[in-house]
Amino acid sequence: MNVPIIDQGAVNRILNMRVCIDLIKQVQIGISEGAIKNPLRSFNALSQKQNLFGVMPGELPKQSVFGAKLISVYPENPKINKQPAIQGFVLLFDSDTGAPLAFVDAASLTAIRTAAASAAATHALARDNAKVLALLGYGVQAASHLQAMLEVREIDKVYVWGPTLANALAFAEKYSRLFEIEIQAVDQAEYAVRHADILCAVSNASQAIIKGNWLQKGAHINLVGAHTPDTREADTLTMSRSRIFTEISEIALKESGDLILPLASGDISISDIVSEIGLVYKGVIKGRLNSTDITLYKSLGNTAQDLICADYVFRNYKAA
Repeated sequence: MNVPIIDQGAVNRILNMRVCIDLIKQVQIGISEGAIKNPLRSFNALSQKQNLFGVMPGELPKQSVFGAKLISVYPENPKINKQPAIQGFVLLFDSDTGAPLAFVDAASLTAIRTAAASAAATHALARDNAKVLALLGYGVQAASHLQAMLEVREIDKVYVWGPTLANALAFAEKYSRLFEIEIQAVDQAEYAVRHADILCAVSNASQAIIKGNWLQKGAHINLVGAHTPDTREADTLTMSRSRIFTEISEIALKESGDLILPLASGDISISDIVSEIGLVYKGVIKGRLNSTDITLYKSLGNTAQDLICADYVFRNYKAA
């Protein structure tokens, strides 16, 4: 059996951001319609407790594929080993025969599809005239989110913040040249938040880096970096001021500290979660009601997103 291993270079060549945004919208509609089920994923602690092994199964009936994303999560890798924090594969199977189809590099696929999911939400929720972007973080996801935001809004100014100003400056220098856009590194998250129409929190923060009293009226927020019940990137006031949208509410209420912590304190209620984002894409729920709404998309990622992107990569790889 000759099962191809589709590496990072091939994923980056095949899965362009515009295509990925459309795939994400398609799969989120399927989830909210009930046509696609996502079992709860599992993260198992390794002997070095900060490191995890993740197993994420799922199926796409319409595409006749199923599979699992198998990854290692080593948060200190970029700093210590100069390797990605997330490594692994999406293993894709044929639903009709049960035969394995491909191993698709997970790190590159995750980088693209996570940013594409934020871009799809931004396209649906942000003001049409939003032009100023804040990136809270300067890693792989910051770079992919910058690219993704440029696909859905006419961004003319970017602020980037992170815990080390030198790294933020390096990011600004590199990507201002690459994307031919003005990027300013700042040493205070508050400055970036106060001046932004669109915020992408793509950090490793465990405590809130976005404060609700910093937000402009009409801002849109993508919360991406925190993905455990006890970590958060936005404070309670941010959540209580926002129209909140999830990918899959059932999973978000089990995994997202951004939601779990203010719910536990009683500062927000379940009714403050407006809907899953797929219902906005489908046109069932209105995302933004007016120009002063603060909208918020809580991203956790899900296996269906990985599988639809892996399936697209595999089919185009095979065709080539």
